[in-house]
Amino acid sequence: MAVAAKFVIIIQANSHDVGKAVHGLLYGQELHEQGFEVDILFDGAGTEWPNELSKANHPFNGLYKQVVKSGIVKGGCQACSGFHDVENEIQEAGVPLVGHEETGGHLPFAQYIKDGYFPIVL
Repeated sequence: MAVAAKFVIIIQANSHDVGKAVHGLLYGQELHEQGFEVDILFDGAGTEWPNELSKANHPFNGLYKQVVKSGIVKGGCQACSGFHDVENEIQEAGVPLVGHEETGGHLPFAQYIKDGYFPIVL
């Protein structure tokens, strides 16, 4: 059985789903440490997480900083960060905005699939 070698983890968890957001980071870090190619993206309400997790007093700030430092956090949805009014906050938290004109400023989901990534959406 072939095992996927590339994963895109899309965190859409809202502010009440800290477990989903944190597990997205944990799964990404574990896959990365095991040698898999991983991209983590924040989408929808999930675009609010980088600002929250980057706060020094957040219980998962250490994990967030470790995952960002590993280089696997690739961006936050440009369109969704605008809708949730967190464009500046997400960039200040070290997460670039990602969006394509042909998708209305949203993440290039189909391109990830075409490029052989297995999606995990939390």
